[in-house]
Parts: sequence; C-alpha cells; structure tokens
Amino acid sequence: MMRLGDTDPRLVQKLGTLSARVVEDALASGLTWDQAIVAFGIAAKAMAAKAASQGGGTPDEYALHAEKRLKEGMNRSSAVLKAYLR
Repeated sequence: MMRLGDTDPRLVQKLGTLSARVVEDALASGLTWDQAIVAFGIAAKAMAAKAASQGGGTPDEYALHAEKRLKEGMNRSSAVLKAYLR
C-alpha cells in the first residue's frame, strides 16, 4: 500500500488537492454524506470502465482494482486534507 510519507511530495499535493475538491463539491451538492459516498463508488466504476476500454483488462478486473484502491484510500489519514480544506 502506498504511504503518503513515502510518496513524491508532488503526488501528495495532487492527491490532497483532488481530495479536497471532491470533499468540497460533495458538501455543496445537497446530497447526504451517504448519498455522496454512493456517487464516489459510481464514479470509481465509471473511471475503471474507461481505463478498461483503453486496453489491458476487462471492466470487471478494473472495477475490482478500483474497489481495492478505494479501500486503501479509506485506510489513509484524512489529516493531509487540513492544508487544503478551508
């Protein structure tokens, strides 16, 4: 699993920036937090399907990988977002 402390600082910044933007958009969407989480899952599956369409695996393989990565993301501290959220 990728650890933020062992990651290129530019990648950490990109991850934090995107995560903060997603959180801000979710909070402003009018969805409940539960509904927003469902939307994240739908978006992850759509991204996996797009990646699969570019070759290298099936949509199911990519969706399984996306699910694994989402779970890895859930295991990270959200403290990295403090610098990005206002």
